[in-house]
Amino acid sequence: MRREDRAVVGLLGFLHGAVHANLLAIPVFLNLPWRSEFQANSVVVGLLAATTYACFGFSSVPFGFLADRRSPTRLLMLSAGGIAVSLGSLGLSPNLPWLALSLAGLGLSSGIYHPTALAAISRSVEAQGAAMGWHGMGGSLGIALGPAFVAATLASGWPWRDAVAVLVLPPLVGLALLATRFPPVGTRPPAVVATPSRSLASVSFVRVLLVYFFAGIAYQGALSFLPLPRFLGGGLFAVALGLGAVGQVVAGTLADRRRPDRILTSLSLTAAVLLSLLAAFLGSAAFLVGGLAFGFVLFSLEALQNTLVTRTAPHESRGLAFGLSFFSVFGLGSIGAVLAGWLLDQGQPAAMFLVLSAAIASSGVIAYGIGATVEKT
Repeated sequence: MRREDRAVVGLLGFLHGAVHANLLAIPVFLNLPWRSEFQANSVVVGLLAATTYACFGFSSVPFGFLADRRSPTRLLMLSAGGIAVSLGSLGLSPNLPWLALSLAGLGLSSGIYHPTALAAISRSVEAQGAAMGWHGMGGSLGIALGPAFVAATLASGWPWRDAVAVLVLPPLVGLALLATRFPPVGTRPPAVVATPSRSLASVSFVRVLLVYFFAGIAYQGALSFLPLPRFLGGGLFAVALGLGAVGQVVAGTLADRRRPDRILTSLSLTAAVLLSLLAAFLGSAAFLVGGLAFGFVLFSLEALQNTLVTRTAPHESRGLAFGLSFFSVFGLGSIGAVLAGWLLDQGQPAAMFLVLSAAIASSGVIAYGIGATVEKT
């Protein structure tokens, strides 16, 4: 990888980790200190989680559009600065409405990152596979370390506001690095990349959006409530996400295969089986094992899903394509957190896991054949 490419990927990998660390720490806060301090039941917890993730998805579309037309540096600075300000506001929240607005701000500013960064990498870095792998590893570290840090500090007696204050530091560091060290990256694709022109209105890309949507229902529904003490608790939730980080790296090595859709289908159905087993093993040691296995498999899906986006979207619309994908998984898929919260409030945890299982199985079935369709076009 060229020196200038390493500079781009290294900084974006750091920012990727900061984004995921904050987003995946939210379920730990929601299910541990915030339930009691803000008197939130499962429905309210689901709505707060959905607010964060829906705003994440909604902002991905307009900023994905801008990522196709503007240099990414200012967009990335807006994302890092917005995350820091939102976390600062979160730490000062005196009541539930303030908390909800702060979470909305966190989602909106975080949503800028992925379409901007992924489009920048796809257009400016020659070693695409290696770049996406290292960038994904940065996100994986954030997935593992953010919730682990929050769970550990809360368990040791830290006030939750102090934990939030520490989380403000990485995006501030990222903002400073963007302002001083980030090399200029243009919006036009590099000459070494040749991709046949395809429209985002294609059947293949619409199917990709459905893959993301149904996966988002399961992703948000499960992760919003697994930190509950009755399920995994904060500590084991962090371990499950750590295993998920490993799964993401493993899947990244498989994403360049000729038919990633087949691997995605197999892993999605595996995740569905694990969620069904969680419904059967509620309250047992087997539930804990199944929950950890589910964390590993769930995050292995991301690299494969992103590969389908790059195979079905033209280069000139890559930012918008990723924006629409993240809108589908987080914006529309946020219904999963609300639905899961409602089922828990009705005393139906087994039904919750079965519904989420059906959603992720649907995602896997829809994914099958997308790679073959693209290869023929």
